[in-house]
Amino acid sequence: MGYGPPRMTHVMTDKPQSTVHIRVNYADVDRMGLLHHSVYLKYLERTREEFIRRRNGAYAAMEDAGMLIVVVEANLKYKRPARFDDVLAITLELYEVGAASLRIAYEVRRVGEDDPIATATTRHALVSREGRALRLTEEIRALLARDEVVSRHGELG
Repeated sequence: MGYGPPRMTHVMTDKPQSTVHIRVNYADVDRMGLLHHSVYLKYLERTREEFIRRRNGAYAAMEDAGMLIVVVEANLKYKRPARFDDVLAITLELYEVGAASLRIAYEVRRVGEDDPIATATTRHALVSREGRALRLTEEIRALLARDEVVSRHGELG
């Protein structure tokens, strides 16, 4: 509890962002026709995957190297419901990089609307296959901080 060296955390001033469009599928809605609350986490994951993919990185390559990025905390705030066939724009912003962790913020909006329907944050740890904490390498830091190099348009879903 507070003992040992201070955590090395870098709050990013030039925060890398990425936006993904996802169409709400019928299988993702509940009986009321609303996007089920649990599916938001799945959509956030897809947005993170695309964030890395657009920087010429891939989860598979990191996993092959024995590095896993795991979610250790997730916070969601639902403001308004999404419905079947809505196209959602999910914007991810990497806002903090620690020695072995990341913090990401998200806004979920309907395409064409300004007000978010949900906001979220996630915290991630980099771990080995055995679950031991790993430090973020400079290569991974550079990959995460770089501008998008693969432009992808359209909807995922």
